[in-house]
Amino acid sequence: MKSRKIVMVLAIGCLTVPFAAQAALVQGSPTSPSGAPANPIPRFGTLIDFDDQPTGTTMASNQYAAQGVASITDSLSRALGYYPSSQSGINYVGTGPSKGWSADFYFEFTTPQAAVGIGIAGPTTMLFELLDASSAVLESYNVQAPSNDYYYINRVSNDARYLHISGSFIAIDDLQFDTRTVGVPEPASLALFGLGLAGLASLRRRNP
Repeated sequence: MKSRKIVMVLAIGCLTVPFAAQAALVQGSPTSPSGAPANPIPRFGTLIDFDDQPTGTTMASNQYAAQGVASITDSLSRALGYYPSSQSGINYVGTGPSKGWSADFYFEFTTPQAAVGIGIAGPTTMLFELLDASSAVLESYNVQAPSNDYYYINRVSNDARYLHISGSFIAIDDLQFDTRTVGVPEPASLALFGLGLAGLASLRRRNP
């Protein structure tokens, strides 16, 4: 009877272990193949796939203000445009071949976000940062990025006002963001949860 109580307490404890937020830059999966509906992995919040404007046109900095992005700019005032995409369909956004695709992107959200992800094409190295409302760096990563990839940061609180991405040869696609933390279970939590269920199953076999 005593062992049964111990197993039951373990199982209940596992069921109540909180799912913790992931607080680092994580490599996800971009939309594939080309032309498929935008659906990066993980999928969360608001998604902007940059396929709403004709290929070859210039992008206004406030083009996506209605969707929650106050501005998208290059720090050196290079014009950003829509270019043919090989990652998730119609368009990438970047400075274009005449500028060597060199870019120093700043994305300003209309409200601070907790989860931010974006598709990246081109660079071998890039800087990936989240900044708060005062432009202080919250998280910063130097990434050795293969071509055509997807990255996201999932914070505990919604305090990211800016996304900053810089690279010598870079284009972006499938920007997504959410004011809520995306629920990602910690591996330890999942292990304990499985252990608790295994204990319950074993107990039921011994006590029909």
